[in-house]
Amino acid sequence: MARSEPRWRAMLGGLAALLLLNGCGSSSGDDLWPQYFQILRQSLHNGFKSQDITRAQAAAIPYASLGYRVNGGDEALLVLATDSGAEQIWTAAIHVVLAMQGGRIVRTVGLPHDRSATIPQGAAALPPLADALKAPYRSTRLIDLPELGAYSITLDCITTARGAQTITIIGTAIPTTRVDETCRSANPRWSFTDNYWLNPQSGFVWHGVTQLAPREIVQFEILRPPG
Repeated sequence: MARSEPRWRAMLGGLAALLLLNGCGSSSGDDLWPQYFQILRQSLHNGFKSQDITRAQAAAIPYASLGYRVNGGDEALLVLATDSGAEQIWTAAIHVVLAMQGGRIVRTVGLPHDRSATIPQGAAALPPLADALKAPYRSTRLIDLPELGAYSITLDCITTARGAQTITIIGTAIPTTRVDETCRSANPRWSFTDNYWLNPQSGFVWHGVTQLAPREIVQFEILRPPG
């Protein structure tokens, strides 16, 4: 299933910049904006020297924010540009974009190996990760990895809750339930297990470690939740 990848990437990259400037700019008189851009530029271009975003750095951003790192590198910061309920788009000024649905990263722009599509099979949408808090479930999806020239890769997955765990985000202990999602592909031969940490009552996903491509692991954590 071939797609016009350069056009899609250009459109979404341009959208990211517009959303950041317009969608997040409703508080245009907010005197925190200069500090926000300083921190954002530091996270995107230089990386935080300690590798982790600090409580003070996260608190300086008056918007919902997410920290992410690729293959164990320095942590960088994204802000929530749009939230339709079904999908959240986290973005930054240099066109790094993570699109998330139900706690999963389903599309990316600006990473070393982007995932340009995640398409559920047999259902209108993938079940949210929170459904595993009730019972394990199976799902099938197609994914596209344009940098690898791989399209319509079929992933068969099983999602299971593993038990209570307390995680720490910028110094705050958060009680969660860990959910594992094990996926396999026959062509190419590829298997992996993604890990997520959810609020056991609401199902909100605080933290995740996901293999977006065979040689690319992305970790994310919610620094300031929406709302």
